[in-house]
Amino acid sequence: MAYQDIPGLIGVYKISGNTVSKIYGEDLKMDPNKLVSILMENMRIGEEEYKKLGYGPFLGFAMILDNVGIAYLNETIIVVDAVKTDWSKVLEELRKGVVTA
Repeated sequence: MAYQDIPGLIGVYKISGNTVSKIYGEDLKMDPNKLVSILMENMRIGEEEYKKLGYGPFLGFAMILDNVGIAYLNETIIVVDAVKTDWSKVLEELRKGVVTA
């Protein structure tokens, strides 16, 4: 499967420091600095909760804001239409990125 096979795909982006680069799809229609800040805060919270629960490393997460779905794993962001997408395909594509990274 390739990114273009994800239903409702808006775009795929890569984070490097505070920079967000487009890999595939539409240009990012939100403030990249704000997006990075939100993602990093969610990662921090997730890591703290995982430690409290005794789980292994916290790798990423998915969230929905209005009708926009955002999945984050291994510095990769996939943004989709949350209603039109198939979340199993989103997660499968993210997992491939971790395996090949």
